[in-house]
Amino acid sequence: MATTSRGGAGGSRRHRPSMPIASRETVTRIPITGRSSRAPGLLVRLSEALRATLAALPDRWRQVVILRDVDGRPAAEVAAATGLTAEQQRDVLNRSRELLREELHRGRERSRGGS
Repeated sequence: MATTSRGGAGGSRRHRPSMPIASRETVTRIPITGRSSRAPGLLVRLSEALRATLAALPDRWRQVVILRDVDGRPAAEVAAATGLTAEQQRDVLNRSRELLREELHRGRERSRGGS
């Protein structure tokens, strides 16, 4: 199914492929694999923190992160699919990644016994 959106100054319509919005439930199905010989539960805690933080993101932010970082879609495709400009898509992705980094850092500090 194709969706339409208003185009540039002339108001022309362009078609873009519809992509499913990455729901909070979708986040639980993202495979996070690997091994940690240093701390057996580390990967489990990390994946739980990452999933919880992804689920807490606003819908559009989560969609951009999943399409770009999980699915590996190109920026132009994600921008077109979400109706964002390339600059907006980049801003959303950078803000989302920063929130993910901050939350993972807080989790690391908590696990070390810090505040």
